[in-house]
Amino acid sequence: MPNVAAIRQMPEYIALTRARKRIIWPLASIVIGVYFALILTIAFAPAALGTPIGAGVTSLGMIIGLSVILLCLVVTGIYVYYANRVIEPLTRAVAAKAGALE
Repeated sequence: MPNVAAIRQMPEYIALTRARKRIIWPLASIVIGVYFALILTIAFAPAALGTPIGAGVTSLGMIIGLSVILLCLVVTGIYVYYANRVIEPLTRAVAAKAGALE
């Protein structure tokens, strides 16, 4: 079994943890901020969300709710793209180097 302390000191492992933090914090902040904004709007201005769009039955709240769902899909796509391009190669490098430590 490889030494955990040795793995944590590898430049590849340090780069991996930095790369994960670099993408996770901004994306999580965006999603959490949007969700909190929606919940606060529901709590303090529910009438605004009931405003109809045009002459139909679609309200502003439905559009905003759908936008939040679409935002989450976009954020997931950004994370998957970044993970495939940056995080996975670093993970493979750490695993290969850790295997050599055994």
